[in-house]
Amino acid sequence: MHPTLLSPFIQAALPWGDSDQDEFANAPLQVAMGQLKIGNHSGQLQALLGSCVGIGFIWKKQRRCALAHCLLPECGQSNGELGARYVSQAVPSMLQLIGASEADHGEIEVVLAGGATMLSGCSSRLQIGQQNAEAARKYLRQYGLNISYCRVGGKSGRTLSIDCASYEYTVQELVTPSPGVAHA
Repeated sequence: MHPTLLSPFIQAALPWGDSDQDEFANAPLQVAMGQLKIGNHSGQLQALLGSCVGIGFIWKKQRRCALAHCLLPECGQSNGELGARYVSQAVPSMLQLIGASEADHGEIEVVLAGGATMLSGCSSRLQIGQQNAEAARKYLRQYGLNISYCRVGGKSGRTLSIDCASYEYTVQELVTPSPGVAHA
């Protein structure tokens, strides 16, 4: 697919081609809600997650990484459009954009994070974090992808970072100070 035909929510340049380094090469590329980005062999991808779920692909053999920041579990009807607003849309979009065939799926390391319960006291129908995590497991299984690392649920946000040079990832809990506690 030609890079100019990609949605604005998808990293415009495919990283495995030759590209110039810019002054922000060491800063993580932020993946915002509903976005999907492909990282190059020297970059970093990062998403700040609450009830959203982050799905990371690390394909060492082909030196490709991808990160999707999914807002909702499923779209009512699929139109085949590339993107990551929905988990059901993100998984096939990521596979297509990194150029993975069904035979390649076993080589892809999958990291799953987020899906927290950010609103306490709400009905189960409004627990989007849990629904996002369940949808991610469902669609990853549907495509024959195995999750290498999973950290979902709970009541606090997380960051998911992928270093595309070392093929390492980190998931960090976001800790908020308790009200009335002084910090030095």
